[in-house]
Amino acid sequence: MTREEMSAKYIRIDSDEYELMVKKLRFLEESNIALIALQEKIEQQCQFHSEMILTRDVHRILETWLLRFRQLTRTEVCSVFLVDEQGFEFVHKMSAPEALSPAIQREVDAQIRSGSFGWVVNNGLPACIPTEVFGKETGRPLSIMIAPLSNKRRTIGVVVIVFEQDKAFVRQQTLKLLYIIADFFSLSLQNAYLFDDLKRGYFDTIRAMSNSIEARDPYTRGHSHRVAQISRAIAEELDWSQEEMDLIDWGAVLHDVGKIGIPDAILSKPGKLTDEEYRIIKSHPLIGAEIVKGVSFLEPLIPYILEHHERFDGKGYPKGLAGDSISIRARLLAVADAFDAMTTDRPYRKCLEKEVAFKEVLAMAGTQFDPEIVKAFERSWLAGNEIYRKD
Repeated sequence: MTREEMSAKYIRIDSDEYELMVKKLRFLEESNIALIALQEKIEQQCQFHSEMILTRDVHRILETWLLRFRQLTRTEVCSVFLVDEQGFEFVHKMSAPEALSPAIQREVDAQIRSGSFGWVVNNGLPACIPTEVFGKETGRPLSIMIAPLSNKRRTIGVVVIVFEQDKAFVRQQTLKLLYIIADFFSLSLQNAYLFDDLKRGYFDTIRAMSNSIEARDPYTRGHSHRVAQISRAIAEELDWSQEEMDLIDWGAVLHDVGKIGIPDAILSKPGKLTDEEYRIIKSHPLIGAEIVKGVSFLEPLIPYILEHHERFDGKGYPKGLAGDSISIRARLLAVADAFDAMTTDRPYRKCLEKEVAFKEVLAMAGTQFDPEIVKAFERSWLAGNEIYRKD
């Protein structure tokens, strides 16, 4: 081999090695850039994770986590399916964007038929596979990640993410991060469910106490339930939120819970109360507020319990509050409470006809009751709501 031929061979080898080295350097650079981007995303999520794990609102958890998934990678759609109350079926709860809900339902149905969905649920492990529905018409390479949302006993749902396939290294790191985020999502949801169970158990206990009070006095049986219905009817006229509507149910049930501390002899006395007995009766809002104080999810109910006997003109009890210094919740409940009291027999008097009680409430606007609440009550009455006609 001549010197010229040997020189050309070495040049060719050096050129091939150079190209390979360039490819490796490019791969390392792209990998480094991807890792830095992922690290930044992880750092951005750390504070968020801590906040969301303590969140108790399931709707907010679903909404916020779906947004976070979309911030992590280029997604077509992110969706959550939760197990129904019977524990047999996965029900679509939310998608981002919501317009793709029908399409993601078709995708999940296809994954169920293929067995992939069942594998994830049965094994409790996430999986990432090609889509069956998304991208088929356009030929786009889309993947679907199905990740279980579980508590210690069972799968409570799945998160489904459809996203565009990218370079192998970046894709693998992104999937790892998505799996981690899904675990945090699951933990947030689990904590919310546990808190909801605790809240429901505590509320059932308090409701049992309230029912025991009504059982002591046959004249007030069903009072709390009726007050809740009337309060909701008034609140609907005021366009209160669903969250406030839920609080009304709780507040109405618990508004007289303090009567558990009032002796039967006073609570059911058929004749007129003495001044001392009346003073004791007037302490029941304070007793009720003490019962729920310190329980975080019951504290929003304190105005219903503590202030429902305050008057708009400041002549009520226990604190003599007036006007807007009385919580709007208590001002609303006061109207419903008074109307039901007037239309129910008491040991010391017979009930009023409902039409008479209605006019009494209207006449006390600006003195005992907030005029705006009374107007809403009047609109509700005139709308023909059946709750005012029931015996």
